[in-house]
Amino acid sequence: MLSTNEYLNILETCKIKGHDDAIIRALRYIDLGYPILLYGPPGNGKTTIAEHILTSLGGGKDTFYEIEGTEGMSEYQIVGGFHPLSMSGSSDLSERFVYKHGTVTRAILDKKNLLIDEFTRAPSSAYSGLFLLLSLGTLPLEYQEMTLTKPDNWVLIATANFGDEGTYRLSNALKRRFVPIDIGYPSSATERSLLATITPDLDERVVAAALKFAEETRAIWKKDRGLPQGLSTDGLIRMARYCELSIAQGSDRVSAFMDAAFHQGTIIADETDPHSLHRVQELVIAIGDQV
Repeated sequence: MLSTNEYLNILETCKIKGHDDAIIRALRYIDLGYPILLYGPPGNGKTTIAEHILTSLGGGKDTFYEIEGTEGMSEYQIVGGFHPLSMSGSSDLSERFVYKHGTVTRAILDKKNLLIDEFTRAPSSAYSGLFLLLSLGTLPLEYQEMTLTKPDNWVLIATANFGDEGTYRLSNALKRRFVPIDIGYPSSATERSLLATITPDLDERVVAAALKFAEETRAIWKKDRGLPQGLSTDGLIRMARYCELSIAQGSDRVSAFMDAAFHQGTIIADETDPHSLHRVQELVIAIGDQV
């Protein structure tokens, strides 16, 4: 079990701010031995938070493995299987196969914790072996004629953008094996403090406009999915940094804001949907008139 000081240290040293409650909740469930799933809108620091937690718990970045889910991922990448040597120049080797362990298998054998990033980018079928491990605590390796047992202190963290373009819907059975932790948008006050640290020379009127733009895009996303996503904290930081540089190079604050907002708006809008693009452009103009 983690001590109170260890909890506080993990919170204080995390570069992603505004998610203390979520991090504490995640640490408590990890303490209880559960795998966790950090989910929420893209660009809010899920991966960075997961890496920070695993680094802190293990004592270094070399204490865990990390893999990213992809559309073509199969059980071979997760558990392992036979790999052909057909590309070998040797005729003897070309007809042979070798057995390669997948990431989960290697993590258990090497006593490493595991982060599966973009969990829902891979189909549920890729995780059938992982499902057994989380359900029964064992991972059978048929062709090796052996069965691995999940270590009591093994930590598994996954991240996911539910409903994002190009993601798969998790089976309910697999989803139940994880404890979901929401990493949503931080508060406006948190983001204002963040911008004050990162872009201290930026005109307060531009800061207010950027925060307003972020708030409105998120409201549109939450209300009717009129945008595929709201402006992320990462997008807000890029926007503020661009504005600060643009103004320093001679642009007026309105032009700097609108230039940055149009660009970020194009990123979060659906480029194939004229209505989505038009909606975000109208928002930029409306806020730009108030800068």
